[in-house]
Amino acid sequence: MIRRCGGQVRAGMGAPYALDFGAVLALADAMGATSALLADVLPHVEPVIVKAYLEQSENAD
Repeated sequence: MIRRCGGQVRAGMGAPYALDFGAVLALADAMGATSALLADVLPHVEPVIVKAYLEQSENAD
């Protein structure tokens, strides 16, 4: 589930700045994942995913 939520980002001015928790939790529900557990884990995973996106975009330039 965590791997799949990486594409659910909020972006502004050409760069992601956060995960779209609503979209992530809807995806989790569709996949039968436990929303309560994800709601607890997502705030800890979010900065790692956003940082990876930012580093990837810096390396692409």
